[in-house]
Amino acid sequence: MPYSADSDFETFVRELPKTETHLHMEGACPFELLQKMDPIKYAEPPAFWDDDFRYESFDQFMQWYGEYCSAFFTSAKRYGEAAEIILANCYAQGCRYVETSFHLPVILFMEDNGPAVLDAIRSAAPEGMELRIFAGMCHDDYKDAGLDLIEECLTWDGLDGIDLHGPEYTALEPWTADVWERARQAGKFTKAHAGEFMGADFVDLCLDELKVIRIEHGVRSVENLATVKRLVDEGVTLDVCPISNVKLAVDGVSSMAAHPIRQLFDAGVKVTINSDDPFFFGNSLREEYYALNQQLGFSMNELVQVARNGFDVALVSESKRAFFKGELDSFAKTL
Repeated sequence: MPYSADSDFETFVRELPKTETHLHMEGACPFELLQKMDPIKYAEPPAFWDDDFRYESFDQFMQWYGEYCSAFFTSAKRYGEAAEIILANCYAQGCRYVETSFHLPVILFMEDNGPAVLDAIRSAAPEGMELRIFAGMCHDDYKDAGLDLIEECLTWDGLDGIDLHGPEYTALEPWTADVWERARQAGKFTKAHAGEFMGADFVDLCLDELKVIRIEHGVRSVENLATVKRLVDEGVTLDVCPISNVKLAVDGVSSMAAHPIRQLFDAGVKVTINSDDPFFFGNSLREEYYALNQQLGFSMNELVQVARNGFDVALVSESKRAFFKGELDSFAKTL
């Protein structure tokens, strides 16, 4: 996306202590690793990096997702190689805390098991970064071998939580609420993608049935004022990815200037800012901050509040949270 900043604002964003709480490991695949794997096939940058590119549908996005990702993420070692670059990039952009996810069913097609993948990702985190890892799954993954895998992942000590992702328009199946409840009982944090390709009613459904307090995206909540009020009253956080929403042509997001995060923020909804699948959108976390400032009028102080929201919901001890927020407060005093 065509977002840049003058040196002062670039420095502000880089030095702002921040979080990344909505980052798909496969969707952040470093292009240099794909080029190393197949120099001919990946000789040219992908078309979806073009500033004007818009996905025709989520199905088209998933098609590209499969074409680029499935060939690379075939082992725990590959996940580790990718994570080393991805997390170093996050750290260079000022991230103190990162939540990333991997697509759980990938485990079914590799020799390595889930704990090996978790260890490979976790060992790649730079010193000083707090990392939390989630297993993502689609609405219809609880079947055949996938059923056993989902049950098994609830026992993995190195797994911090689970996330419902994939096509929102696939019906929410009855198993999900039960698994989400048992995941929490097992000490896992639970999230769900909603309010991206389905409307506010699906956000409400996930809140009602899955009992989550973190929604990935959730931007179409603005279609129902009652849903927005509920988010505020219940303290639900939306992990928003503005550039992703624009490139995926989410309903109501015809441009960055039309993005509803401004309305949500002004209404008192707690939002965080994230990059989602930076490989597939050609974006970076810093550009998300540039876009909010340039297209939606977010001031430096408001962006500090957005960063603070990330630390508010971080899955860390209260002492660590206080440390991060103290660092942020000290930074804010220099503005």
